[in-house]
Amino acid sequence: MLQAIVKRSVIGLLAGLLLAPTFISSSARAIDDSSESITLSPVSKRYELDAGSATSDSFKILNTGAVGYNFIVYARPYAIINSDYANPNYADAAGNVANADAYKWAQFSQTTYHLNPGESLDVPFTLRVPAGTTPGGHYGVLFAETQSDNSDGSAVTRNKRVGLVIYATVKGSYITGVEVAQPSAQFMQLNPPLTANASIKNTGNTDFLAHVTYAVSDVFGNVKYNDEKDYAVLPGTTRAMSLQWQAAPSFGLFQTEVRIKALDKEVVNKSYVFMAPFWFYGLVAVLLVGGILYAMARRKR
Repeated sequence: MLQAIVKRSVIGLLAGLLLAPTFISSSARAIDDSSESITLSPVSKRYELDAGSATSDSFKILNTGAVGYNFIVYARPYAIINSDYANPNYADAAGNVANADAYKWAQFSQTTYHLNPGESLDVPFTLRVPAGTTPGGHYGVLFAETQSDNSDGSAVTRNKRVGLVIYATVKGSYITGVEVAQPSAQFMQLNPPLTANASIKNTGNTDFLAHVTYAVSDVFGNVKYNDEKDYAVLPGTTRAMSLQWQAAPSFGLFQTEVRIKALDKEVVNKSYVFMAPFWFYGLVAVLLVGGILYAMARRKR
């Protein structure tokens, strides 16, 4: 009796494992919308505006996919939650953040569009800055979002959304300030990417761009990797950056150099990094312990 129960259980388990890919594949196909593609350009814009003024501009939407679609445009707050800037807050609650209000300035002459495959169009908008707006930085995001045609309810669908971040500085008397922490790189690293860390704090009330250079050289001074990038830092936030050389070899001794330029500050740090897999350190430990035991055995003779 027990053997029969075990046998049935094993057969049921194997059947479940065999059927699982079928269910997963079916689910993936149901939401597969890879033929639909929406691209927005540019992804951010910077403005210097007077309180009480209005400025008109536009962004471009491209359909690089295989199907046409309708899309809508709308504005939302833009507020930073975490120091890695990975998941900004686009919710209405971000309106409680004093400088996440630029979305309220955005006006569209049209909010619904249709775009066929291979086509592009410019979406015009106007930013109207209220009179009396506080000088300094104000932020928002303009979204374009596809609208799935699922009128018959026959498929699982998913809308795609792209956004343009508005960095607006209202002219007047405002404060700029920056604190740059000393960059660092851990000496012993187990696996690629080869990583260094940097952190920049904005102590003013308007944003700025920090220019960060990350270079890695071998022990002979030959540059193996170099990357330069500008990072926007919003007021009242600290931006932490993980600088990574993704294609670093899994073994070697390297020197990293991180150079940060932000407002009137420039900080440079050089650090050595030894890259080796975990088994290497285990081998070193075994050899070390073996050497100690051998020395103790020799001493007892």
